[in-house]
Amino acid sequence: MKIPRSEQETIVIYDVEVGKWHIDTTYPPHIRKYTPAMGEIEEKTEDRLAGWISDEFSGSFMTRKRKTLTGEERQRVREQLRKGQKQ
Repeated sequence: MKIPRSEQETIVIYDVEVGKWHIDTTYPPHIRKYTPAMGEIEEKTEDRLAGWISDEFSGSFMTRKRKTLTGEERQRVREQLRKGQKQ
């Protein structure tokens, strides 16, 4: 069963008592990315991955919203890049 894109999500929680990260995801790119990093897997299906990240995992979790530039900001960046290329 394929989960609609609007309902796909990834939840990452750090449990202080256990000292590990827990991940629960239904987002296919995250399922592929974190499967090799899993230590204890609670559930793994085609549409879902849930479990504890292994101690050997050396990656990071990004929670940054992508910035949208205004027209003026884009123009300023273009000018800076042109100046940098001319030098």
